[in-house]
Amino acid sequence: MKISILLIIVIVFAESCDLIKSDAKSSDSISGTTDIPINTVGNTFSNNVSIGTGSYSGSIAITAVNDGVATVKFQLPLPANVPALTVIPSKYKNTSGKLSCEGKFKMTDEGILDFNNKEHEPFVLVKYDGKVGDKYTHKKSDGTTMVREVVRKSSDDDFYWNGMIIKTIDVEQSSNIPGVDHILYFCNHKFGVVAVRFKMEDGSQMQLNVVPSKY
Repeated sequence: MKISILLIIVIVFAESCDLIKSDAKSSDSISGTTDIPINTVGNTFSNNVSIGTGSYSGSIAITAVNDGVATVKFQLPLPANVPALTVIPSKYKNTSGKLSCEGKFKMTDEGILDFNNKEHEPFVLVKYDGKVGDKYTHKKSDGTTMVREVVRKSSDDDFYWNGMIIKTIDVEQSSNIPGVDHILYFCNHKFGVVAVRFKMEDGSQMQLNVVPSKY
């Protein structure tokens, strides 16, 4: 009995002091604090979408943070010359035909969770201490599985972004979007998601570049 009580005390102490970490490959949880500048109401993200030689900009802003989970509002152009974008339902567009929707993200100093799947369940987007080959999976209600895999991690500053050269951890996601082969997220431990690249089945690509005003 004394051993059992002692064991419980040790476990409680370890968890409260964050000495026991969550599984590094857990697909639905991350550690760290959400009390960081990037995860605050009013934070805006300058952005542009580059498609071939064209470039389009929209607006991205955090409108609320509840229990550390940020609501992010997106308003972005949807160029008519990209067939994959024609499948986006009208409920996600405004009267001007621009993408207008909200997403939920939990951003900490150790990674990012998103809740933007059909089931609205937490799904790891990135863990900054992740290693190449780490995979995060989410089984959807239709029986299919979304997979995110760390495919590259900088050892040196090698990604040009916002006038700087920074390190990134790159996460590739399988795609169920018609015309899109896969999606690649470029992430940084301080700046969050800095770019999202969509690789099309025809070999072309488009990229969303993001710069937070607070970080």
